[in-house]
Amino acid sequence: MLKHVAFQWESFPNLINTQPSRTSEPLVIPRVVSRMYLSPEELRKLRFKPTVGTIQLSEGHEAKLNCSIDIPDTRLEPTILWVKDSKELLGTQTDVSLCITYYSIKHVQRVDAGEYRCRLSISNMLVESDPISIRVEGLPTFVKQPEDKNVTRYTPFTLSCEAVGPPGPVHIRWFRDGSPYTEVYSSPSNFSVTGVDKYTRFSCEANNTKGITTSREAHVNVKVHPRPPTHVTVTERQSNKLTLSWTPGHDGFSPLTTCRVRVREVSRREGEVTTTRFINITVPPFHGEVPGLEAMTKYNLSVSCSNEQGASPNSKWVEGSTTEGGVLTLQERFEAVEEFNKTYSVEVAARTQAGSGMVSPRVELFVPEDSKWLNLGISEELQAKLQDVMVMRTLLSVGKVLGEGEFGSVVEGHFRQPDGTSEKVAVKTMKLDSFSQREIEEFLNEAACMKDFNHPNVIKLLGVCLEVGSGHFPKPMVILPFMKHGDLHSFLLRSRHRETPMFLPTQTLLKFMVDIASGMEYLSGRNFLHRDLAARNCMLRDDMTVCVADFGLSKKIYSGDYYRQGRIAKMPVKWIALESLADRVFTVKSDVWAFGVTMWEIATRGMTPYPGVQNHEIYDYLVEGHRLKQPPDCLDELYEIMYSCWRADPLDRPFFPQLREMLEKLAEKLPESSSRDDIIYINTSFPEEDPDREALQAEPPVSSSSPCCSRMAAENTVVTADIHGSVADDQDDGSDRYVVVISSNVPPRAATVDTPLLSDDSLSQANGTTATAMDHSLYDPAFML
Repeated sequence: MLKHVAFQWESFPNLINTQPSRTSEPLVIPRVVSRMYLSPEELRKLRFKPTVGTIQLSEGHEAKLNCSIDIPDTRLEPTILWVKDSKELLGTQTDVSLCITYYSIKHVQRVDAGEYRCRLSISNMLVESDPISIRVEGLPTFVKQPEDKNVTRYTPFTLSCEAVGPPGPVHIRWFRDGSPYTEVYSSPSNFSVTGVDKYTRFSCEANNTKGITTSREAHVNVKVHPRPPTHVTVTERQSNKLTLSWTPGHDGFSPLTTCRVRVREVSRREGEVTTTRFINITVPPFHGEVPGLEAMTKYNLSVSCSNEQGASPNSKWVEGSTTEGGVLTLQERFEAVEEFNKTYSVEVAARTQAGSGMVSPRVELFVPEDSKWLNLGISEELQAKLQDVMVMRTLLSVGKVLGEGEFGSVVEGHFRQPDGTSEKVAVKTMKLDSFSQREIEEFLNEAACMKDFNHPNVIKLLGVCLEVGSGHFPKPMVILPFMKHGDLHSFLLRSRHRETPMFLPTQTLLKFMVDIASGMEYLSGRNFLHRDLAARNCMLRDDMTVCVADFGLSKKIYSGDYYRQGRIAKMPVKWIALESLADRVFTVKSDVWAFGVTMWEIATRGMTPYPGVQNHEIYDYLVEGHRLKQPPDCLDELYEIMYSCWRADPLDRPFFPQLREMLEKLAEKLPESSSRDDIIYINTSFPEEDPDREALQAEPPVSSSSPCCSRMAAENTVVTADIHGSVADDQDDGSDRYVVVISSNVPPRAATVDTPLLSDDSLSQANGTTATAMDHSLYDPAFML
């Protein structure tokens, strides 16, 4: 007696990938090996019935495969599976006596083409059917398209275009500025162009019996001399040299390599002839020193930059003058007023190595009783900005020091409210004995910058007060909300370094990123540039909400969309955008770059960016196309969002509303996580489960500037698969399930956003990067631009 059992592939949509070829490393389910009841002779006679042979169909159509075999009913438990290109297809096994097994692909794509077989496992013996070949036909598919080129005028060059079927053959026709050439070539085609003398567009068209496909347009630019530099500025003056910066003109489609500075002393007498000197400076960055000058002398300066085609015209002359020599005392000086309600007579004289200069005219200055602002020496404009946030010093009581740095400290305090209640606060102060008037103004400008902010992800100013210190010199104090967890960077480090590391799931890290993006969206919408966005400058509230803070370098843009820093300052170069390193121009898109670095800090739980790269090497490192590598256990889709923040052209970077939306959508895809059991990483082994882990050699890092670096698929390995559901128990459709795979033979691999979800969507290949622990708790974020 024979049994007839049909196994229908479509009946398991949530457990079976209908496009198996898109998974480079399939999960192999251990096979059930049956008991032996047939004689060796009977086993040798087992054969699958002849198959259809070859199936040829167009993309989008349904493909149905089947094979069958007769097995005597002798209490056997045979196992039969489908195999594509020698790889077993998941979930296709069944136990039968007479097997007619089906495999159906609803909408065939090119990747489904291949050779399919049925494989019977019985009594430790494998029986395979004849192959069934699927040949998928459709429009030509481009595997190589013409690329943009910058060429020398009238110089020959070649463009390449390749498209494949089936069906074949595939023919290529080239287009120039939208007009077709008469010749038709077989694919692949290398198209030789004798040369062009102006900007030209090229494309190719591929056709087969199914239709026509058109490639992208390649833009061919003709290299020319660069345009003259602009915004030539003297940024620093000394007695024997001047420092210049400039903005390069258009590079003429060829990289600028050097810039030449012309230096000519301004004639002191009519008719006097002065010598012109030339200083060659390697670029970028586009600034440099002009040494060997005389003190107290005026000079005219002009800049020209060169590429392989030649030099640009010279920029307009600008004038700069050297100083008179080394100063023995500070150029800025403050004297504390010791008595109030009096008139002071003030005279000032400059002092150099040659002695004291002439005394300035005497100025009579009356100091009224209420003179804290005047004694502090800040501008009237800043006083007006702070007037409505000033609070009485008696309402504030201070306690222990929370943190202390070179220039100031943060102390714990209690701020008494008008209704009599008290609020725990953090109070920022500064060490006045080491600060200039400009730095005091910058400290208070941060408070003025914050006073109008009202957003849950931006720190709010509570008030400013002045405390009279020794010599009646007032000390400014800025009152801010108290943040239990401190700054985000320190919190992330503590989560890794304390005795019992804190578990921070991907969902929590994504929420941190969404909070920061939301805060920066609010600031950019109010025309504010942060210019110092980093994890260390974000605070973490008691409810684990992140607030953007530390606006010491922030600027409000009143016109245009950029701000140019006009003086030398210490800046955190590892967070600064490429264009800002080059010419100190800051825009919203430079804040976007810093946000990408901050995302990387969060994903690595507090590591220092660009480990092993020195501050002075950062610019060249970025210009060469390098970017921060994908952290271990970082989702591919999350890294792609990071990477979009680091595109070389600021116009190609997303705005903060787009970033917030992308991160929120990514967070919505992930299951809710409340414990370590909900972790979504795959192929991650733990030390207690992998005794041989230390013996494994770390894989070499992947050297690529691409956001996703693939690896070769490993050999098939038997693993344990635990399937978890993120939906309620009463929902049994299985459409929202994800897999945690723990392997003792495969090195840890990073997860992608698609990898955990075993749903109808195809699984994307896990990006394998050895999760080497690299802690960089000490860093020096500042470097002189």
